[in-house]
Amino acid sequence: MHYGLLFLNYLLRNITNRFGLALSVMIFSFNVSAFEIGDLYHAKPSNEAGIMTSHQHPKFDRINDMDDLMTRLPVPNVNVRGIGILVYDGMFSQDALAPLQVFKSAGLNVFLVAKQKGTVTASSGLTIMVEKSIDEVSELDVLLIPGGAIATAMQSIDQETLDWIKKIDETSLYTTSVCTGAWILGSTGLLQGKKASTHWYRAEEMLTKYGATYTGKRWTTDGKYWTSAGVTGSIDMALALVNHWFGKQYTQAVMLDMEYDPKPPVQGGTPQKSDKTIAQLMKDMYDFFLLPFVNCSLGTPGGCLF
Repeated sequence: MHYGLLFLNYLLRNITNRFGLALSVMIFSFNVSAFEIGDLYHAKPSNEAGIMTSHQHPKFDRINDMDDLMTRLPVPNVNVRGIGILVYDGMFSQDALAPLQVFKSAGLNVFLVAKQKGTVTASSGLTIMVEKSIDEVSELDVLLIPGGAIATAMQSIDQETLDWIKKIDETSLYTTSVCTGAWILGSTGLLQGKKASTHWYRAEEMLTKYGATYTGKRWTTDGKYWTSAGVTGSIDMALALVNHWFGKQYTQAVMLDMEYDPKPPVQGGTPQKSDKTIAQLMKDMYDFFLLPFVNCSLGTPGGCLF
């Protein structure tokens, strides 16, 4: 091994130890993956033989040393046009920021996009600065749509937003949603005839409205469309995408970077795993705000929500 490579390994190990995998991967792979050989790994979904589609899994070589880890490229290379996360006022912050952290830890080119540049305020009150508007983004490798409650219902009837999503979907490699973000994606018509996951609240009713089939799974893939269950499901789906692009060992590195090993203090998280009284009370609470929207026909003006 050349002394230069030995020094590079030493440098990368120290960066990893001090600042985490995400920074070290980004420093090492930025010039290599996104520009020099990115196009070799950037195949658009196709039915033609020999072209990888979003539901196929490439065979990954085993990672044996730091060089293997730091030079691993996503296949296909989703760093070329990047991963755009659509954000909006009233969304659930973790729906967007949890997958963003997973993708950042994997050294991927991920950023936020909003209808207009500036600040977006999540339902939690968290204010987020967004530097890209939908007018500035005409293509993405991956689109991710987070969910929320009433704000998400309003987005599902925002024609400008829906038209932009359909435009992005024309050339995207993957179009994805988290939680009730499936309501927005479904409102575009792109989930018609697809299997999908979403937040448990009246999930079957909502997806049936959009012509989709509710699977009840933590995340679901149907061709290039990936959808997840509510909020924390975004982490699992994002990790599943990393596994799809990089392989098992690299995904384990990302999980170690985040120390992702969830062990909740009580069983719950789905109606089936929760106390029946609590599950019913939570459904009733959501009904108070959202049942008019659930019962609305597609394309009904926003007044139906109130």
